[in-house]
Amino acid sequence: MALDVLTDILASLRLRGGVHFRCEFSAPWGMAMKPSAVAEFHLVTRGQCWLRLQRRKDVIPLLAGDVVVLPHGDPHALVDSPGGKALPAGKVLGHQNLEHYGPVVAGGGGIPAEILCGYFEFDRTARHPLVTALPRLIHVRTADAGEFEWLQTTMKFIGRETREPGPGADAVVRRLVEVLFIQVLRAYLRQVAMPQGILAALADRQIGSALGLIHGAPDKPWSLAGLGRQVAMSRSAFAARFARLVGQPPMEYLAHRRMERARELLRAGTLSTAAIAAAVGYQSEAAFGKAFKRITGSGPGAFRRHARRPGQRGRVQ
Repeated sequence: MALDVLTDILASLRLRGGVHFRCEFSAPWGMAMKPSAVAEFHLVTRGQCWLRLQRRKDVIPLLAGDVVVLPHGDPHALVDSPGGKALPAGKVLGHQNLEHYGPVVAGGGGIPAEILCGYFEFDRTARHPLVTALPRLIHVRTADAGEFEWLQTTMKFIGRETREPGPGADAVVRRLVEVLFIQVLRAYLRQVAMPQGILAALADRQIGSALGLIHGAPDKPWSLAGLGRQVAMSRSAFAARFARLVGQPPMEYLAHRRMERARELLRAGTLSTAAIAAAVGYQSEAAFGKAFKRITGSGPGAFRRHARRPGQRGRVQ
């Protein structure tokens, strides 16, 4: 059930991503990235390097087969050695041709390293607890365990498509990057002893089941007591554990999930506002409109008019 909920959450967040460029560096080299509005990731496909974060004093060694994700776009640097100097990414890129993913070539001719740099982004209007529950850094070392075989395969396919892009390469890479995010998230959940926020809720048998009920049928007239009964918990115990793990009271989470579904239907543009209100559990269009504006900041009509504006892709600076 929890995995189905995660799939539904990622769909509501409209997860998408891509590869900025492929790097072919040789020591000495270093590249520093500014804060980003999107999540950034790096795949080490050859050699090794070090990751330096402004929030931490230590540096993190990265080996071939490693993937690191910075879910909140924190400023960071990739360097060839623990004490290596890093130039701003803009200077490293210079006027190099980034069409077809580069490659970006830099360094002094020493030990080589190859790295794929990319991004993930989410619908910023969704405001789902999953985004805030993600840690500042996710580091997966795929060479450590055979359970990461599928992740290794995805990384290899991304590397192949960016080295030798054929017709439709951008579309293929985007889909593979989306798969990469899900696989990295799975790997993180396997590695971490005590996940935080909604990730902990998904791993909890009773709260995970309640999330499954909410996501599976947000239109049902759920009550706090009714959800508690469904997962064999008292009203008060259920409310307290749900709020502690998810970060929102159950009925507030339900309201937000209904609005996520409403946004999907408004984007599709095939149903009237009254029909959408009924589809997400509201008996009147007026009550739905009031709840939608309270949660999203705009009315259903205004959201529908602006829903199809294309988003801005993240850029490395």
